[in-house]
Amino acid sequence: MPVLISPRGGGCTFPADPTLDCAHAVPIWTAAANPRLLAVVSARSGPALDLARIGHRGIRVADRRHVLLDLPGGTLQLEGLSGALDDGPRRVAALIDYGRILEAQLDSARRLDAFLHGRALPSGLGRRFGRLVEALRVGDAIASGASQRAIGLGIYGGDWPGDGEHLKSRVRRMIPLAAALIRAGPRGVLAERI
Repeated sequence: MPVLISPRGGGCTFPADPTLDCAHAVPIWTAAANPRLLAVVSARSGPALDLARIGHRGIRVADRRHVLLDLPGGTLQLEGLSGALDDGPRRVAALIDYGRILEAQLDSARRLDAFLHGRALPSGLGRRFGRLVEALRVGDAIASGASQRAIGLGIYGGDWPGDGEHLKSRVRRMIPLAAALIRAGPRGVLAERI
């Protein structure tokens, strides 16, 4: 499996599934590029993480193994240090880096803990990313020359402008968010600057 190293510090990307095109393959990022990536080390106690029983994609880069777990409600990116994610069931512990965004790492640690203990997983990015996806769709529509009316009816549906002009107001609120999202790009989203 080829490894591509980004000269811009974006991390390493690889074809998780050769049948997927670049729009559908999910990259594995380094901790420098993705504040939600959770570093893990081997632990002496606790439930074991058995990659053979979980949908995942992974790649080894030097002494680290990057793994993208397919969990209910979304993916979870782990960076295994010193054999923590090698084959077979492994007990792992989160390694929190105080030099990175703490809340993003804690969110990932909560999700991993819930999964390992068989509890319902916290929603993760949920509502925030849903809103950003909505804004991205509005930005794409604006870029293609769509009117506010066409955006409202095409993305949200219903009657234009809606009772009390709620649909029109919703589109107007999304336009500045769409512009900010496009300016910030993926790094701005991952670093939670937007």
